[in-house]
Amino acid sequence: MDFFHEEENDEAKIFNRDVLGLLVKYLSAYKKHLALSLLFVAVITGATLSVPYISKIIIDRFIVKQGSIVAADSALLTKRESSEMRGKLSKGVSLGGGRYFLLQSELSFLPGKKLRALAQTGALSNDKYTLVESPDLGPALEDKIKRLAGGGAIKIVSPACFLVGAGAMKGFSVNELMRLRAHDLHTIGLYVLLVLGIFTVQFMASYLQIVALMNLSQKAMRDLRRDLFSHMLSLEISYFDKNPIGRLVNRVTNDIEALNEMFSSVLITFFQDLLILAGITTIMFMTDVTLACVVAVSFPFLLVIIVLFRVKARGAYRVIRTKIAELNAFLNESISGVRIVQIFVQEQKQIRKFAKINKAVFDSNMQQLYIYGIFRPLIEFFRWFAIAGVIYVGARLIGADRISYGLVVMFLSYIGTFFEPIGDLAEKFDTLQSATAAGEKILLLFNAPARKELSDKTAVASFMQTSKPGVGQPANGIPRFDGEIRFEDVWFSYKPDEWILKGVSFSIKKNQTLAIVGETGSGKTTIVNLLSRFYPIQKGAIFVDGVNVNDIPYSVLRGNIAMVMQDVFLFSRTIAENVSLDPRCDEQKLNQALRISHCDKFVGGLKNGAQEKVMERGATFSAGERQLLAFARALYFDPAILVLDEATSNIDTETERLIQDATAQLIRGRTSLIIAHRLSTIKSADTILVLEHGKIIEQGSHASLLAKKGMYYELYKLQFEAI
Repeated sequence: MDFFHEEENDEAKIFNRDVLGLLVKYLSAYKKHLALSLLFVAVITGATLSVPYISKIIIDRFIVKQGSIVAADSALLTKRESSEMRGKLSKGVSLGGGRYFLLQSELSFLPGKKLRALAQTGALSNDKYTLVESPDLGPALEDKIKRLAGGGAIKIVSPACFLVGAGAMKGFSVNELMRLRAHDLHTIGLYVLLVLGIFTVQFMASYLQIVALMNLSQKAMRDLRRDLFSHMLSLEISYFDKNPIGRLVNRVTNDIEALNEMFSSVLITFFQDLLILAGITTIMFMTDVTLACVVAVSFPFLLVIIVLFRVKARGAYRVIRTKIAELNAFLNESISGVRIVQIFVQEQKQIRKFAKINKAVFDSNMQQLYIYGIFRPLIEFFRWFAIAGVIYVGARLIGADRISYGLVVMFLSYIGTFFEPIGDLAEKFDTLQSATAAGEKILLLFNAPARKELSDKTAVASFMQTSKPGVGQPANGIPRFDGEIRFEDVWFSYKPDEWILKGVSFSIKKNQTLAIVGETGSGKTTIVNLLSRFYPIQKGAIFVDGVNVNDIPYSVLRGNIAMVMQDVFLFSRTIAENVSLDPRCDEQKLNQALRISHCDKFVGGLKNGAQEKVMERGATFSAGERQLLAFARALYFDPAILVLDEATSNIDTETERLIQDATAQLIRGRTSLIIAHRLSTIKSADTILVLEHGKIIEQGSHASLLAKKGMYYELYKLQFEAI
């Protein structure tokens, strides 16, 4: 798979259903957390929507509290209007004689023309009154109320309830107004406590929602990381040959974190935003269609802006990802090859190349910033456009007695809440695209072909029932082989029609040593890779103890094989863990392996001995010491089959002597395959194969091959003549 081709595919979609399916698969395991999170989202949404509406109630019913006197019946009202009017009157203040006092907010269901017609017929009073309930009257204020009532400026409904005309309200001092509105002020205080309670509930719901959401997302991502890592370990070696390690590491770390970000910051909040937007729109149209239409004028423009932003931002994002991929590739090569750069004095050229790529990344990021810089101000413009429209139209409707002050305040509050998630769309869009790209990469990795077999215990049990009687009894759960190996007409190619091995056939008996020599690229290492089933062969068959390797579980086959490679890999763990590959190792076996492999000679000189921490890739050890540690690892696992692949290359003479002695100890009592360029190290091999262009051209013992004076003889002669 080509690296840049994959990057382009990642940007093909803004969102992928398969990625959503992947999220759902892992999130569904924690339905309780998901249900709680959605429940708290509903609570938060309810609190967000309720506070502006409560503000409207406070303003209309307890601050302004202004309304008109309405007749119970009017021929001007339609049947539907009469029905609704009766419902409103049941909540109003009865003045007797079929007349009622209604707050202005209760009359908003009637169109302006109908209100004016009612006023002309006397069914609706032209004067506006303020409702006073349960006032705190003293003798002086009570006398003033009676005097004004006698003049018709105040209409007394009961001793604790009366209507004050708009002109009469101006005749009261501030102190008198406070006493008249004492009940309203008390009620407002209770509503304030209610709002504080709602905010407290919202705060608690937000906290609990975050806890539930983080529990859900972290547990789901933990499971995803575990499964992805397990899947990676089951992939064929050929997959790792074609994919850089850094990219695979990125899948388990950054890409999964991007999915987590999408779920916790986009999907859940998107659901919450959707509820809020739907709720606000519904409330607006239910309370006043005219003002709702004023706000809705901006909707088509918002839709066009969002679509254009999506197209432009998507293109900019694709360019950024491509340029960053180029930058990462260049950095990786430059840092990995820093010795080459410095030894050939190429620093300035590399700096110039980096500056060019860095400039391209800068330009692409600036292009995206321009797009984002236009998007949010446009959203803000339409928000203020909606606010200005509501203020203008609302003022005219208030002047026409169509709506109340509280309704305008409610609309203004809802507009701010409505446009906020739309303004955040740019950030969410970026997160969504990044997560979609990451999710598609993870799916590609999950879809990569992996070896499939039953669990280790089941596979071993099944193999023991069907294997030949000669297979030894399990040790540590793994059956031990005798170690007989047979290749029968094996053909193999890494790429179609480019054969690396061509009809290779040979056999090794139990406890024998087979050496393989040949020029670079002749197929030596390929033979041991096929023996371990790192790659599937195209033709022929490979047998171990008479059993086809394809019928042997991986854990059984590889549990009987140990490899000592030329390039020894050491983990950033202790020496003991590197030898045993287990933090709880067998001390006796460990010490024996270190002694036989001669590792004790340098391990004993370390401050912490076998518990000394190994630096990354064993950087503090020499090539020979790393090679000896690899021998100790093989000895610790005591395999039935041992593979030495160029194990004595590029080391000094003294270390080679130690390795040769360790080799003699290691191959004793087990079947061994030795690949070596130094022919002096394989003189004692029972059989030597000479490969050329994937074919065996010579086969025999060291002495017999020298006697033939063929290719082996020429290779041996060249090495010793060079010495």
